[in-house]
Amino acid sequence: MSLFAELKRRNVFKVAVAYVIGGWLLLQLTDVLSQLLDLPEVVGRVIVLLVVIGLPVALFFAWAFEMTPEGIKKEKDVDRSQSITQITSQKLNNVIIGVLVLALAYFAIDKFVLTPGSAQPAQPGSDPFSQQTSGHTTEVKEKSGLTPLNEPKSIVVLPFINMSNDPEQEFFSDGLSEELLNVLAQIKDLRVISRTSAFAFKGKDVDIPTIAAQLNVTHVLEGSVRKAGDDVRITAQLIEVSSDSHLWSDAYNRKLENVFEIQEEISKAIAAELQVTLGTSGNTGRPTEDLEAWQLFLRGRHLYQNRGAAQVERAIELLKQAVELDSRFADAWANLAAANIVHGYDKEEGYEDSYRDGHQAALRAIDIDPDHGFAHGVLGLIHMGEHSWDEAMQEYELAIRLNPNETNSLLWKGIAFMSLGYVDQAIAMFHQAERLDPVFTNVHNWLAIGYGTKGDIENLRRHRQKLRRLDPDFPGNMLTNLWMNTADLDLAEELMRAEELKFLGTDVLVEAMFSALRDPGRKEEAVKILLDNKNLAKGKDLTTYLWTIGAVDETLADFRQQRERGLRIANSMPMLWAAYNRTQLSNPAILEFFEANGMVDYWRKHGDPDYCRIDGESVECGDL
Repeated sequence: MSLFAELKRRNVFKVAVAYVIGGWLLLQLTDVLSQLLDLPEVVGRVIVLLVVIGLPVALFFAWAFEMTPEGIKKEKDVDRSQSITQITSQKLNNVIIGVLVLALAYFAIDKFVLTPGSAQPAQPGSDPFSQQTSGHTTEVKEKSGLTPLNEPKSIVVLPFINMSNDPEQEFFSDGLSEELLNVLAQIKDLRVISRTSAFAFKGKDVDIPTIAAQLNVTHVLEGSVRKAGDDVRITAQLIEVSSDSHLWSDAYNRKLENVFEIQEEISKAIAAELQVTLGTSGNTGRPTEDLEAWQLFLRGRHLYQNRGAAQVERAIELLKQAVELDSRFADAWANLAAANIVHGYDKEEGYEDSYRDGHQAALRAIDIDPDHGFAHGVLGLIHMGEHSWDEAMQEYELAIRLNPNETNSLLWKGIAFMSLGYVDQAIAMFHQAERLDPVFTNVHNWLAIGYGTKGDIENLRRHRQKLRRLDPDFPGNMLTNLWMNTADLDLAEELMRAEELKFLGTDVLVEAMFSALRDPGRKEEAVKILLDNKNLAKGKDLTTYLWTIGAVDETLADFRQQRERGLRIANSMPMLWAAYNRTQLSNPAILEFFEANGMVDYWRKHGDPDYCRIDGESVECGDL
């Protein structure tokens, strides 16, 4: 008998087929279970090794041994007349059919259930993330009744889900999402939703169509990250909402040192699918060669963006460590600058040191990377606090030109316009920011302030209501409460009293202000109460109370005391243009204040603001 015939008689071929199909199915199930149970990658590697080693062992067993009614015997000891290899062959046929059915079922589920409409088969092991990755259902059906904006090139990068056992690794998955967002934002003909709005849906059970409609995007990028030691597994998928399809998906198993290469691969793949070209400006490559510095940066940025005094202090420590490891790390310097500015704004003492450190860090970032948009934006914020208006506007314009998809500089430039009295231009800037960050609460807060300043109560109410829907706990702006209810002082007082009790812990200031609004004869008494309780306002809002009751001299005196506090005064100045109190602008002391703070010089260079006119050396302000 030939060797081929003997191999066939001993069922070696059928054992090989059954083993290969069963082994493949085992590997797929192992990969799925590894993701669901977050097993170490070594488990999968061991099983792969055992499957490979097991094949020659199985073939040897099929050749050298035979199943008999008396049990397993060596083939040479079995009488051919008593051999039951044909019966064994039929059993193997049944095994092969059964295993094949299971394999086909798995393939069908993977192809048509877990990744419907994918442009290409899902990568091995990507299945658990295809159905639900960032906590959002990817079954893209119109459940909300909302229709996304038909803008062909728009995308949101949802926060990648942390698949690691360690919750502390949340900063890593968030950081990777933000890094991808920053790279995509360099694509000039692609509208990329800013971080604030993208991360607003983190941990919330909101379906993809609703997210796309709220953010006005046609494409969504989502994925997952699992980091264990120096190993990292990243999955990503690009969803086209209108067609209910996954345009692209992939999975990456790499060492941590290759994470920047993965980032680049994902960005290029998305650019190719959307038929756009990746830009060359900004930080599109490796931000640092020091992985430890990069991870410290991700932790620091994560804490800074979550705010809170203790978190910002810790963020500053981590970012300092990052730049100590890599003194050429521009992103770390820029975020260190921003964290210091935020820290200084919230401090009652020592703020000068924070502002100085922030200024130096911003300059350092720009020295390393002159095209760092965020660093230029932070520098503009610093200049605005100093009332160096031209310098601030120049930095904002440069920041927006370098990174047109970054919201902060648009918002800050709008606040600068508000402070200077260019209310219509400010509102236009806030709407640009809204387009990139549709659910950014502070954008809607400033839109409410802007429209309230103009006396447009309808639009004030609209943005105020949207703000409350987005964040019921957002600190209330007392001015918008007053503007909204100028005809109903009782309602205005009720709203403001509740908010001041909530955020300041007292309503003494509100009571004093409304006593003067109802009875102008009590103005002096109210001013005394406000000044005696200045500490209750924590140095931030006292000017608002004073200005509201028409205490012009006291308002300006408080402004002058705040002058050194930088940004605090910049945030308070928009109230000067309020519709209900605009007659106060004709006070000579106000005009002197405008002159002393460089505003008149700016107007002479760039044109009259909305409520002032310059004629030669004279300046006239009010309801003109």
